[in-house]
Amino acid sequence: MNSLKPLTSATPQDTLQRLGETRIRRSWERCQAIGTVLQIDPDPMSAADLQTRREQHANVLQLAQPEIETLASLVASAQSVVLLADASGVILQEAGSTEFLRKAEKVALQPGVSWAESLRGTNAIGTALFDAAPVRVHGSEHFMECNRILSCHAAPILSPRGEVIGVLDISSEATTLHAYAMGLAKICASQIGNRVLDHTDTRLHRVVFQRHASLLDSVERAILLLEEDRIVGANDTALRLLDSDWSLLDTSVHDWLDNWKQLDETPRTLHTRGGTMLYGTLRPGRAPRNAYSVPLVPSKVTVPDRQATRHNTVLKPALPPLADDLKSDMQKAVTAVNAGMAVLLQGETGAGKEIFARHLHGHSQWHQGPFVAINCGALPESLIESELFGYEAGAFTGARREGSRGRLREAHNGVLFLDEIGDMPLLLQTRLLRALQEREVQPLGSDKRIPVEFGLISATNHDLMAMVENGSFRADLYYRLQDFDVHLPPLRERPGMDKYLCQEFQRLGGAERAMILTDTALQELAGYHWPGNYRQLHSVLRRLVHLHAAGSAIKAADLPPEIRTHVGTVAAGPIPPACPATTLRGISDQTIERAIAESPNNISHAARSLGVHRSTLYRYLRRQAATPLSSGIAPKPVP
Repeated sequence: MNSLKPLTSATPQDTLQRLGETRIRRSWERCQAIGTVLQIDPDPMSAADLQTRREQHANVLQLAQPEIETLASLVASAQSVVLLADASGVILQEAGSTEFLRKAEKVALQPGVSWAESLRGTNAIGTALFDAAPVRVHGSEHFMECNRILSCHAAPILSPRGEVIGVLDISSEATTLHAYAMGLAKICASQIGNRVLDHTDTRLHRVVFQRHASLLDSVERAILLLEEDRIVGANDTALRLLDSDWSLLDTSVHDWLDNWKQLDETPRTLHTRGGTMLYGTLRPGRAPRNAYSVPLVPSKVTVPDRQATRHNTVLKPALPPLADDLKSDMQKAVTAVNAGMAVLLQGETGAGKEIFARHLHGHSQWHQGPFVAINCGALPESLIESELFGYEAGAFTGARREGSRGRLREAHNGVLFLDEIGDMPLLLQTRLLRALQEREVQPLGSDKRIPVEFGLISATNHDLMAMVENGSFRADLYYRLQDFDVHLPPLRERPGMDKYLCQEFQRLGGAERAMILTDTALQELAGYHWPGNYRQLHSVLRRLVHLHAAGSAIKAADLPPEIRTHVGTVAAGPIPPACPATTLRGISDQTIERAIAESPNNISHAARSLGVHRSTLYRYLRRQAATPLSSGIAPKPVP
C-alpha cells in the first residue's frame, strides 16, 4: 500500500482561496491538519472480511437494493456507478457501468475499501459522512491528486434517530459533470432512510404528514415514530416541516402537533405549533408478524427469505365472477390441469386471462398451494433467467447474499402462471422447455437439480403459431405449453352483455351506493366495442360509480365521451385495440372485406381496424386465396 502525507504542494493557498467558505474548503483544511498518512493505493479487505461487514449491515443493504438497482439502470449509460458505503466509509456494494467500474478500481473506488475522509482526503463519501450532509466533489476539488479523475455525488442515509448509517454515492469521470446526479443521490438516500424507518419496530405508531394530502404516500412524506405520545424517531422531511432539528426526539408530540390524536388512517387536517396547516394520517402500531422489523437502534437483523414468502404476502382481492359462456371451458381446463396437462390461454390484452387462470387455480387440485404469476414481458432479459430458476449465493455480482429460490421453485405444489409467454427471449425458451420436461430446476451457480411439481398455465396475446413459423418461438415449447388450449373472446363478442354489465356495475359499488343504469345507458354500454376489454370496462364502471352521487340513475349523457361517440362502430375509431386479437372469430367476411377496401394496399391498417394481428389477417387471406375478395386487394408478400 502506497501512502502520501498531505503536503503543502498538494493543497496550495490559491486553491483554498478559490474554494472560498465552502464545505469543500473546510474539508481541505481538515486534511491539511490531519498530520497522518493518507492512503494513495489501499488494499481492499479480504473477501471474508467484506462478507462479514456486509452481514453486519444486512438490513441497510436489503432495504437499499431497490434504489441501487434503479439508480444503476439510470446512470450506467452515462458511464457512472452507484456505490453504497457503511457509516465508516467502507464501500459495501457497487453497480452500474462495467467500463467505469474497471477505471474506478485503479483508484481503489471499489468494495472493501474505506473512503473515510481521514484516509482518502476530501471525497464525496468521506466528506458526506463527516458533515452528515450531501456533497459533490468534482475533479480538482479532491484533496488527493490521484482521485481528481473522479466526479462524485454523495448523500448520507439517516436512521430514525438521526444517526448516519451509510452513504449513497454516484461517481463518474471528471470529464463529465452530471447535473442530475446530486438530486438523484439525495432523493434515493432519503428513500432508503424512509424504508428503514418504515421497517423500524412495527409496534410504534406513525404520524405521516405533508402540506398536501396527495403527498402522503410520496417520497416526500414526513414521518414521526411515536411510543405513546413520545417522539422516538423521524425523517428529515418531518424536521423541515416542523422547523426543528433532531432535538425534537424524546419530546412530546403535543409540543409540535396540536390535534394529532384526532388522526386516523383517513387524511385529515392538523396544525403545527406555529399554526401551519398540514394533512396527516395516523398508522397505529401493530405486533410484527411475517414481515421483518428493524430495531430502533441500528443493529444486525435477520431478513426472512422474501422469495419464500412472497406468494403468502400478496393481497388477494375477490375475483370477478367467471362468465357463464366460459364455465364449460373452465371445467375442461380443470380436468386438464389436474391430469398434469399444460393449459394455454389466448386472447387480447384485457380479455381476462389472469382472472381465468386464478379461477382455474382455485378449482384445481393445486388450490392449497401458491399461485405464482410471472409477466415474461415485464422482466428485463438479463433478469429473467435468475428470476425463473433462482441462483446460489455469490452466483454473480450483485446477487443477494442468501441467493434466490426462483419462481419455479416458489410454485412448487401450486400453479405457475407464465403471462405474456410470447415475449420470452428465444435463448431462454430452451432452458424453460428442459425444466418443464424434466420437472427439475438447476439454479444459476449450482450443480444440483431440484425436483418441482406444479400446475402450468401460460397466456399470450400473440399468435404463437405465426411466431413458430417465423422462427421467433420454439415449436417444441409451443406444443409443450398447449396440451389444452382456451381462447378467451374479447368483450365485444360476449353474449348477454346487458346482464353482465348490470352485474358488474352492482359488484363494483353500484349496489352499495344504491345506483342503477338506465335503459339508454345500458344500451350504449352494451353496444360499445370495448377495445380495452375487461380492464377498460371496469375502469369505466368504477368511474360511473364513484363520480356520481349515491342513489343516482346513470343516463346515457353521463357516459364518457368515447363511448357516446363510438357506439355502433366495429373495432374502429381513435381508441385502437389495446392489443390485437389472435382470431377473426365473430367478424363477418363482409366486415373483413370492407376493412381491406377502406385500407388500400395497407394490410397492417386493415388489421388494426379489425382489432387483429397482421399475421392473423394474412392467414385468413391465404385461406381465401382460391376465392378472392371483391375488393381485389392482394396482400403484400409476407416478410
